[in-house]
Amino acid sequence: MRLLIPLALLCSLAAPAWAATPGPARAELDRFGENINNLTARFVQQVYDDSDNALDSASGTLALARPNRFRWDYLKPEEQRIIADGDNIWIYDVELEQVSVRPQSFDEQQSPLAVLLDLPSLDLQFDTEERPAVADTQWLRLTPKSKDAEFAYVDLGLRQNELVRMVMVDIVGQRTEIVFADWKRNSTLPPATFVFDPPPGVDVVGDIKPGAQVRPIAD
Repeated sequence: MRLLIPLALLCSLAAPAWAATPGPARAELDRFGENINNLTARFVQQVYDDSDNALDSASGTLALARPNRFRWDYLKPEEQRIIADGDNIWIYDVELEQVSVRPQSFDEQQSPLAVLLDLPSLDLQFDTEERPAVADTQWLRLTPKSKDAEFAYVDLGLRQNELVRMVMVDIVGQRTEIVFADWKRNSTLPPATFVFDPPPGVDVVGDIKPGAQVRPIAD
């Protein structure tokens, strides 16, 4: 299963502060990001090539928290977990019984979902453009200012002050669409939500940055 760019979907949460009057999509995004310490949701993901052929699909749950932590649990069709603890990113393939780990990069801390919830940094990282509304959904396009970005743009669909859809187009024209549902704000998350415990017997491949929150399970 090919996963979203989102090894980088990290979250550094902050309160928004705008100098200019936002358009309707930006205003919904503004309200969505107010006073958040953490978020959880369900998602369904579809990936298409540049000819609009479906490549794969997946579904699961996600959790984001201040600062710099995220967790994507892919439940169908294959079970896979992506966990960022603020120091490292852990990718656990349940079927293969393998874990890969690497330090969290600066670029991953500036990904689309990250700046979604660190709204004051949005204009530093992206050019924004209001797109035509479709039915009752407002659309905002984010185009990265960095020439080294791995994607061409991201469209955010917002409805009733919630993010309901995200469409990411990469530099070769591949499109990833994610539909979100059941957002919950500032829930009481278990401390272990963003801590990865390698199950007994799995192979761990990669480099661990000092200070990582990892507690290997004893056999």
